[in-house]
Amino acid sequence: MDDARQKMSQEIEEMKRFLDLADVREFIYDIDKDELVNLRYGKKREVFYRGPLEAWAEGFIKRQDGKVNEKFGDFYHALKSGVPSFQQHYEYKGLYRSAKFVTEEKPEGGKVIYGVIMTGKVSEHEDIRYQRASDKDAMLDMLNKKAIVEYAKRTLEKDNCPTTYLIIFDLDHFKLINDTYGHLYGDEVLVTVSGIINKVIGEHGVVGRIGGDEILIVTKGIHDKAELRPMLKELRMAVEEAYQGQTAGFSLTCSMGTAAYPDHGSSYMEVMDIADKMLYLAKEKGRNRYIIYTPELHEKLITAKNSGTAPVMGFPAAFDNIGIMQYMLDNYLRKDASTNDAAFASIGKSFQLSEILIVYDKGRNGFRWTPEGVGYGEKDLTWLSMDEKLTSLFDKNHLLVIDGLYNLTDDQKFLLEPLTQRGVESAIFYQMLDKGVAEGYVMFAKKIQRQRWAEYELLALSTIAKIFEISIYH
Repeated sequence: MDDARQKMSQEIEEMKRFLDLADVREFIYDIDKDELVNLRYGKKREVFYRGPLEAWAEGFIKRQDGKVNEKFGDFYHALKSGVPSFQQHYEYKGLYRSAKFVTEEKPEGGKVIYGVIMTGKVSEHEDIRYQRASDKDAMLDMLNKKAIVEYAKRTLEKDNCPTTYLIIFDLDHFKLINDTYGHLYGDEVLVTVSGIINKVIGEHGVVGRIGGDEILIVTKGIHDKAELRPMLKELRMAVEEAYQGQTAGFSLTCSMGTAAYPDHGSSYMEVMDIADKMLYLAKEKGRNRYIIYTPELHEKLITAKNSGTAPVMGFPAAFDNIGIMQYMLDNYLRKDASTNDAAFASIGKSFQLSEILIVYDKGRNGFRWTPEGVGYGEKDLTWLSMDEKLTSLFDKNHLLVIDGLYNLTDDQKFLLEPLTQRGVESAIFYQMLDKGVAEGYVMFAKKIQRQRWAEYELLALSTIAKIFEISIYH
């Protein structure tokens, strides 16, 4: 218990710098004597209240408006029962309240509780709670996910919240860095980058790690895009310059997506959703850039036409999925109202694909779609050998899924060179069979893929590939 009390003393010391803003009190409660001793910094020890504790607490638990102060009730019951440790943080009527204590056994028998209570105006203490060690990321000099998300939500929920930008920062190809140079080197890169972010952001925001190499920045005092752009540009360039010329074959860049509250969304989730889609768009456009959501430019990418839902960036809304599937079944499979060009264009556009390739009759025939149109080139049939080495990679559902070239397993490494030359970074292959014999494949490809293929993409595209298979062989 000595360690717990020492840790609390350290936290109390950290709070001293806030004494000009808050009412901070250290207290001691003797359970057996039912005596509460208050010790305020700069003042002598004094008996704050001598039992019964129930009578003292009653006035705080039952508020003047007749309602029950549940938070204080929790504090009182924990104090009275002498639980080993307790901590609590909440807001009430514009005040920030924090309480923490630990219980120790007295040498002469019985229990005594040591704790601290802090009260102050919320506006004056918006960052105080985030000074705790438990709010810090274990490795980086910034908040952890729980703390930064809590901070962002609290910030946006304040009355008359000024324009606040949520920026999602992501290192480009970071997994490739880990896989190539090792996780220890990857950790060093993250530490270096976190230092860059803290230096550039400074007093203009609060920074926290939300997962892996993804970092959330919540701005402070940035009123419009004119103020935001120079900061994002400086951050992007600083990251790019950090490792230039230091390691052969290794360049470090970042991508950022951002949106503003309340301009672009009425809640934390809405603004984060748009910022995440802007990050995805930055990746799609080639990485090493930032994109600030601008309704005039990006609204159509956020909201599907004739749909009340906001689809994930780069993917169709549920309405479009159903529409495409119905289109393929009714028009393509029956071949009464669709050509390859029209069908491929609908699929490619809806799923943001860079290429659709169909190779069949053991590589003797095929056709390829790109946003520029449908082609029939000999090199499209011979770029990948249809041998046992390839066919052994397909699973029981006749699928071979590549989330990114950096994710290739040892038995898939032979695909690295042909896919790279083709400009493909991620792909879904579907193996087509004729009477149980492998006759070809369908490839749906992307030049960029930030995350894993979604389950509904796998289901939809494999079903579409099955329709192609039926159309060709039945």
